[in-house]
Amino acid sequence: MSTEGSGETPSTVPSLPGVPEQTYLFPKVKGHSRSISHGGTPMLAGNPAASRPPLKSAMRGHQRALSHGQIGEGPRAASGQGHSRTGSRTDFILPPGHRDAAPASAQPRISSVRGHHSRQASRSDSIYTLRRASVVAPWRRAVFWLMRRQQPAIDNRHLIVIPNHLVPDKTPPKDHPNGHRCNNKIRTTKYTLLSFLPKNLFEQFHRIANVYFIFIVLLNWVPAINAFGKEVAMLPVLFVLTVTAIKDLFEDRRRHMSDKRINNSFCRVYKKSMERYVRMKWKDVRVGDLVHLSNNEAVPADMVLLQSSNPLGICYLDTCNLDGETNLKQRIVAPGFKEKQLEFNPLKFKSTVEVERPSTKIYRFTGTISHPNGGRVPLNSDNLLLRDCTIKNTDYVEGIVVYAGHETKAMLNNGGPRYKCSKLERKMNTDVIWCVLVLLFLCCAGAVGCKVWFDNYYPYLNKFTPFIPYADKPTHEGLLIFWTYIIVLQVMIPVSLYVTIEMTKLLQVYHIHQDVEMYDSVTNTRTECRALNITEELGQINYLFSDKTGTLTENKMVFRRCTVGGVDYDHPPGPDAEPSAELPPIVTPITKVSPNRRMLQHLLDSNDAQHTQKVREFLLILAVCNTVVVSQPHVDSLSNSTTSDQFRSQKSSRANGTLRSNDKSITIQVCGSISRALLRYARLTESRSTTPSPPPSTTSPLRIRLPKLPFGSRDDNSSEPSTSAEVQLARFEAESPDELALAEAALAYGYELRGWAPDEVELGVRGELTKLKVLRVQQFDSNRKCMSVAMRTPTGQVVVYVKGADSTVLGALAPMRAGSAEAAAYERTRALLSEYSRAGLRTLVMAKRAMQPALWEEWLAGHNRACEIGEGREKRIRESLARLESALSLVGATGVEDRLQEHVPRTVRALLDAGIVVWVLTGDKPETAINIAYSAALFSQSDRLLHLMSRDKEHAESTIKSYLEGGAEGGGRALVVDGRTLTYILDRRSGLVAPFLSLARRCSAVLCCRATPLQKAYIVKAVKEELGVTTLAIGDGANDVSMIQTADVGVGLSGQEGRQAVMASDFALSRFKFIERLLLVHGHWCYDRLARMILYFFLKNATFVFLIFWYQFFCGFSSSVMIDQLHLMAYNLMFTAVPPIVIGAYDRVAPAALLLERPGLYGAARRGLAYRAHSYWLVLAESLYISLVIFFVAAAAYWDTDVDIWAFGDCNMTACLVVMLTYVAIETRSWTVIQVVALCGSLGSFFALTLVYQAVCVFCFNLPSTFRVLQHALADPLYWLVVVLTTVAALAPRLACHAVRNSWRPGAVGRAVAARRRARSRLPYAAHYHTPTASAHVYRCAHTPLAQTHHTPTASAHVYRSTDEDGLQKSQSEVAAIT
Repeated sequence: MSTEGSGETPSTVPSLPGVPEQTYLFPKVKGHSRSISHGGTPMLAGNPAASRPPLKSAMRGHQRALSHGQIGEGPRAASGQGHSRTGSRTDFILPPGHRDAAPASAQPRISSVRGHHSRQASRSDSIYTLRRASVVAPWRRAVFWLMRRQQPAIDNRHLIVIPNHLVPDKTPPKDHPNGHRCNNKIRTTKYTLLSFLPKNLFEQFHRIANVYFIFIVLLNWVPAINAFGKEVAMLPVLFVLTVTAIKDLFEDRRRHMSDKRINNSFCRVYKKSMERYVRMKWKDVRVGDLVHLSNNEAVPADMVLLQSSNPLGICYLDTCNLDGETNLKQRIVAPGFKEKQLEFNPLKFKSTVEVERPSTKIYRFTGTISHPNGGRVPLNSDNLLLRDCTIKNTDYVEGIVVYAGHETKAMLNNGGPRYKCSKLERKMNTDVIWCVLVLLFLCCAGAVGCKVWFDNYYPYLNKFTPFIPYADKPTHEGLLIFWTYIIVLQVMIPVSLYVTIEMTKLLQVYHIHQDVEMYDSVTNTRTECRALNITEELGQINYLFSDKTGTLTENKMVFRRCTVGGVDYDHPPGPDAEPSAELPPIVTPITKVSPNRRMLQHLLDSNDAQHTQKVREFLLILAVCNTVVVSQPHVDSLSNSTTSDQFRSQKSSRANGTLRSNDKSITIQVCGSISRALLRYARLTESRSTTPSPPPSTTSPLRIRLPKLPFGSRDDNSSEPSTSAEVQLARFEAESPDELALAEAALAYGYELRGWAPDEVELGVRGELTKLKVLRVQQFDSNRKCMSVAMRTPTGQVVVYVKGADSTVLGALAPMRAGSAEAAAYERTRALLSEYSRAGLRTLVMAKRAMQPALWEEWLAGHNRACEIGEGREKRIRESLARLESALSLVGATGVEDRLQEHVPRTVRALLDAGIVVWVLTGDKPETAINIAYSAALFSQSDRLLHLMSRDKEHAESTIKSYLEGGAEGGGRALVVDGRTLTYILDRRSGLVAPFLSLARRCSAVLCCRATPLQKAYIVKAVKEELGVTTLAIGDGANDVSMIQTADVGVGLSGQEGRQAVMASDFALSRFKFIERLLLVHGHWCYDRLARMILYFFLKNATFVFLIFWYQFFCGFSSSVMIDQLHLMAYNLMFTAVPPIVIGAYDRVAPAALLLERPGLYGAARRGLAYRAHSYWLVLAESLYISLVIFFVAAAAYWDTDVDIWAFGDCNMTACLVVMLTYVAIETRSWTVIQVVALCGSLGSFFALTLVYQAVCVFCFNLPSTFRVLQHALADPLYWLVVVLTTVAALAPRLACHAVRNSWRPGAVGRAVAARRRARSRLPYAAHYHTPTASAHVYRCAHTPLAQTHHTPTASAHVYRSTDEDGLQKSQSEVAAIT
């Protein structure tokens, strides 16, 4: 074993057997490199495997990697260089045309011995990121090709970790076996002190508008085409660049402070020179260090667990910071080290650790510990402690670091924010291109006009040309004037539009986050906006894809029905069970499941021994075939001990952290000798913590009575620790609420789960304490859809208990003789399962298999061979488990109720009324899903259900064709399709995607049952690409991550299954009902606000440019401007900067109550009526008209007067600004003080700045003098007459258009708002009846059985409304009759 030896430091570093000495190949990391291979393919040891053909996906040309829901069987595709999905935490769809590189080695997956079951997807398959594999960069390949040199080979072997205390202290890094590995210092910032300015400017210049304005600034420095002051021309672009840089700087500074705090955290690392653990910062930890961690300490790097204070070699881990799950995970020490816990000495640890290359697979890890004696011990994910996790309920642990810094799985999965481009933004970018073309047209027109004007004076150009002392040929002058016009008319390109949009979206996100109507007081959570640039996309959703369990339902399971041997047992609410008197109960109060009297009688009945035995086995499966953990508050034994006598080695009564109240004394077993232990841990006491673990989210309200903990002997005159309490709380913790409900059901019948150990489970069975030998626990995964536990009975027989989906377990039953009792029980169980599903219950089937010890040993040996690294490893493991979980005997089945969330029917109906097509994608049985679809108002009783459940492609094709040819037969239609049929439909070779979507479009709702996580993503992608619609996906679990990230907008619910969906989403909600307000109110507002803001931006800029262009007809197209050059710069930056933000952040097209009351109003935003393809050209035409009115009214007023150019320009500038601000006032739908201040402040800033500037600056910035021009103009009545007249004339058509439209053809929103106003004016007391929130017409559906498909309106729903369903005013006679 590794702890044997003399303890002397070896002179040479040991090497692995069969590996040449000093052959260490390490990746190179420099700068901000996050990893060696950015999460690509794990390189495993062994012979290189031949390349395998990639797996064809369901979509066009797509291949999929690392799938946990693949179509068909066969070898998995190797993941190579592929699609990099930033922030992704799941398997994803590779882009069309992708080709996997031939793998250099096999890529097996390893299943943990003791896993954690989840009802959704395998925890080993659920959270990944596909990133670029470890390959040679393209630019390096090009350099090697040009130099005709061979490219460097990629090392695909495992990485070898040598303990650092075996290497001399002063070994140079280049000679150190671990010296080339990444250090533990992290940096998530984008910039450094030196790289900030160049890198930030480089990123900002990715925007075409910024590059354009930089070009304008540089062009203005050319003397021949200088338009106006060079310094002043730099102000707009400098302002935009500076504001953006400051924003990026503050964001990066927050990241820097977070990195600094993390890097300077302390842990304890073993130092050979001092022969003890010393405090060291995280950033100084290196690969190969032995690290000591205490309770409640965070793990600084990925490390293999070698020792735990728990005598069973168990460590509890809180992974909330990593995957969002708050339930504790169990980790065990490396194989072979459990027996050495008492004599483990870091100095004697001389083994090497061989691990796979860094990857993003959080729940997968393979490695080997090689001992000096030649022994090799395999490692898996149960032996790995991940960075950023927290040690819980464990005094201390020790391990060796195998991944550090940016090689850790936490950092490899630490993706940045997702950047998405909304449909509105894509339209805007197209119109910006049109702005460029319009600008080029105006510049060409000006250049042609200049040439034509000069042609009139050629060849006497220098003698008779007015005001031109020197001129070149007309063609040359026209060319120079073209570039001058580019500078003069630069306002046409809205450089500040992008900054304004960013600021507006930040305000929109702030208002969504602060909406008290979307605050959940139960969980104390608000709506969280994780993507800041797609708020307007919420207003254009066409298709909504939703998960069922945990999204539409509470995901709080209640045990309702079960069947054992074909006998049905109902469990309605009733009195609690009586606790057993023989064994003092550790759980109080008893679970809320009320035991069935008949089942209790059968449990104790001795007349029917066979059925009684089945009932007992059924309850035993409920109690042990799970991953439920009994968690309790932790008390650190080492920090409460003060003398060596208190470290005596006595038998501990703590098994997996569970204390029994009938124990008279509880002592602590301590590793090693007393004196050595005191010396080793003398410096560690200050870091100990006695803080109890925080309660996780998925917990049971069960409480375990714990006695006082007498850590010291009664004879030592030492007081008991003050942290001990007479009664302390303990909880059941489970990853899945299903398991929690089943464990509580077993508890109600006296089968009490008391604690788990790696090789045994402790139960209280009807008042007797029992310990069962556990041979193997095979975790649940989405392929097998079951989990199993192998146990050895006291008679020596091996029994395998299996729990899983009926589609899996019933198909694995042993053949039964026709007419036998087993066959009758099987048929009765199938009938009851269908009945449970129709009642909306979630079903699971329990079975068992008895094996002889010899048969078990034979299977175990074969399974160990199947787990060996090599080609086809996963297939071998899958076939081996299938052999184990076959020839089963049926025991029973369960039905668990999952209630609908609050207001789900109302929310679904509102979404359907808004014109949003709702698809529910679930993994449940069709019967259960259909029942919930009726309860959730997705299906109505009048809908005709179209069932699409086929067993082959031909049948699926014929069924779709028949439904398409059948047409509508009155009423609505709803489509139900199962997962197997989706397999044939989504296969790109079948050609059924288009017919299927055509059928789905003819249905009011679609329900997909038995859908795998990857199928959900394929469906969303198919709808989004084939139909060209905007999609939204909402879910709460890890199996929904693929779907959420595939949709245009992803919404995650922070429910009972952790926060994986939230961390992968764009928006996070706490309840499904909030999606109604998020879309119908905030989505509608954000889209309408942003669309009108962008159009207003185009209007004001185009109007200003046209004003300057009209003046060119009166100055010989000389590119002169009549407007003060300061006004040219400040027009966008100051005078008209705030009104667009006010429109985009505060204007409301309709009140929130009206939008919720009439969901159909969402159609205006969903169809994009506020910003259409021709909207830009209408705005351009209107700006053309307004500019003509402003300029020529002023020109006519000042005709034949001695007004100078600057006074005429100030008049035009004032009129233009007043018209633009009045335009905003006309378009404002809801007035607040913010709008008033913005408009008045903008106009006031113009007069204040101009008066001050013209009064102070006579010659400033090398600009023409406009000394007191505006002051004299204000004293002229003609100036005010022109401003008033142009404002009225310019906006009269818009006012007339509004009047005609509102009178003759008002839109749906306009009709509803007008009707609401008329109702309030005619019925002033109507506000007493009309509630301002949506609660006036909700349905109470939460906490009611799913079988109740009707809805009971609340009392507040029966209020008088003065409008009909269309929002129009009711007749006067009807109003009088009611009121």
